[in-house]
Amino acid sequence: MAPIRVGIIGLSSVTTNIPGRAGTSKDGWAASGHLPALLASPNYEIVALCNTSVKSAQAAVERHGLPSTTKTYGDPEDLAKDPDVDLVVCSVRVDRHYHLTMPSLKAGKDAFVEWPLGSNLQQAEEMLATAKISGSKTIVGLQARTNPFIHKVKDLVESKAIGNLLSSNIIFDTGFPGDSEIPGVDFMTKKEVGANFFTILFSHVADPAFYALGGLEDVSALLTTRWPDTKLFHPDGRFDKWIKRETPDHMIMHGTLSNNAAPISIFVRNGKSFKDTPNLTWRVFGTKGEIRFTANAAPNIGLDGQKIELFDHEKDAVEVIEVEYDDKVKDLPPLAKNIGALYELFATGGTVEQGLVGFEEAVGMHRIIDKMEKSSEGGKKEKIAK
Repeated sequence: MAPIRVGIIGLSSVTTNIPGRAGTSKDGWAASGHLPALLASPNYEIVALCNTSVKSAQAAVERHGLPSTTKTYGDPEDLAKDPDVDLVVCSVRVDRHYHLTMPSLKAGKDAFVEWPLGSNLQQAEEMLATAKISGSKTIVGLQARTNPFIHKVKDLVESKAIGNLLSSNIIFDTGFPGDSEIPGVDFMTKKEVGANFFTILFSHVADPAFYALGGLEDVSALLTTRWPDTKLFHPDGRFDKWIKRETPDHMIMHGTLSNNAAPISIFVRNGKSFKDTPNLTWRVFGTKGEIRFTANAAPNIGLDGQKIELFDHEKDAVEVIEVEYDDKVKDLPPLAKNIGALYELFATGGTVEQGLVGFEEAVGMHRIIDKMEKSSEGGKKEKIAK
C-alpha cells in the first residue's frame, strides 16, 4: 500500500526556549510529537509544510532535514488545493485550528487536528459537519485513548477483574508552578482562545477515563481560578509582567457513568505536586477489588513511571500489572508514543473501540466541557447529550 501523503501545518522553524517541564518541548508539539511518529512509520510520507510564510516553511524543511522536494506553503488554501496531499496535520494554537483546517476539510482532505478541536463547541461542531459533507476522514489529538495503560484498565474493568464497577476517582496535579506562565503560551490565560488547563489538561485526563469506563451520563462541576494574577516571563527567564488569568486553574467534576450509573469524580489542579508523589492517581473500585493507575503526567504523554496495580480483596494481595507499548511505537520519544499509535490505527483502519479518535468523539468531549461550564455557572447537574 502506498504511504499516506502528509502536509503539516505548524512545524516549527525555530527553537523556542521553554523551561523544561513535563509535557512541554523546546521544538513545539508538531516537531516533538507528530514529526518523530510520521518519520518512523512506513505508512506515512511528509510531502508538504504550511507555515505563516513560504520562507518559514522552507526554513522548517531545512531545520528538520526533510527532503528538498517537500513543498512549502504560506497559505492553507494553497495546501488544500495540492492534489498530492492526502492528510493535513494541524498542530498550532487552538484559536487557529478552525481557519487553518477548514479549507482542507472543504476540499475533502483527511485531517488530523490537535486537541481541542476548536476554540469552542460551535467551531468543533461546524468542523465535524464540514468533514461529514466532504467525506474527510478525521483524527483528533486525544491520543491518551491509545495508551496501552488505558487499554489495560479498560480490559480489567470489562473482564470483571475487580467484579462489578462501583465507583472511580482521579486526582491530577499538573506539576506546573501555579502562579506563572510558560513563555510563549500566555494565551492559555485568555478564555476566548479555548486553550487552557481546563480544556487541555483536564480533557487529557478525563477523556481516556470516560473511554475506559463506558462514557459519561451526566455531570456537575466547580471551576475556579485561585491564581487570578500570574507572572509572565521572558523566554530567557527574566520577569516580564503580571497578567490576569481568565481561565480555571482548579477543576472539580462529579458525574455518573453511562453503563451502570457508577459515580466518578475528577479533581485537576494547576500547581506543584506533593514532593515524591505521582502527579496522577486514578482509582477504579469494584465489588471484588480495585485498580490503581499512577503516572507523572497526564496519560496522553508516554513518560516512564506509568504503573497499574490490582488489589484483590479476597486474596488481600496487590499485583503489579505489566504493560508494554507496541513494537511500532515503543522506541519513539515519550511525546510521540501515543500519537504514533493513533497514526498507526488510522493507517490500518482502526476503530473507535480500539482507541481511534475522530471529530465525532472530539465534539463529544467539547460538549462535556460546555456542560461543565454551564454547571459551574448555574450550580446544577447537566445531562450529557448523546
